[in-house]
Amino acid sequence: MKRMMFIITAVVLLLSSIPVVAAENPVIYTDTITVTEDGGRYQVGFVNVEFKKDFIDPAKLPATFDVKVYAENGVGYVEFAPDTPNFYKKVHIRIDKYDGLLYDQATGENIEVHVKKQQILAEHFSRYAWDL
Repeated sequence: MKRMMFIITAVVLLLSSIPVVAAENPVIYTDTITVTEDGGRYQVGFVNVEFKKDFIDPAKLPATFDVKVYAENGVGYVEFAPDTPNFYKKVHIRIDKYDGLLYDQATGENIEVHVKKQQILAEHFSRYAWDL
């Protein structure tokens, strides 16, 4: 009976520590996208980026961007690298409703966020803040 109680206690302790380990991993959404002359839609986490056809000088295509979605000091960001100036047509960034964790780079920990659905019309690429 003592052995059975020890095994049950060990299993309960082991299973109760699993969510703690999972919560320690930073929740950052990243992707590398390559856009051709046809444009297109790309999903990075809960952020959708839409490129219209002929959105940029054709000599700069295909264009590859690293996209990162994270928080900093309690503010949400979507960041594009490299910075790209002067689109011919605005790039439509849609932020979907999201309730969950997102990594805050300033505090070094995941924070609980409640994101409302919103849109950004980008005339160039750099870093865009949005409401949490």
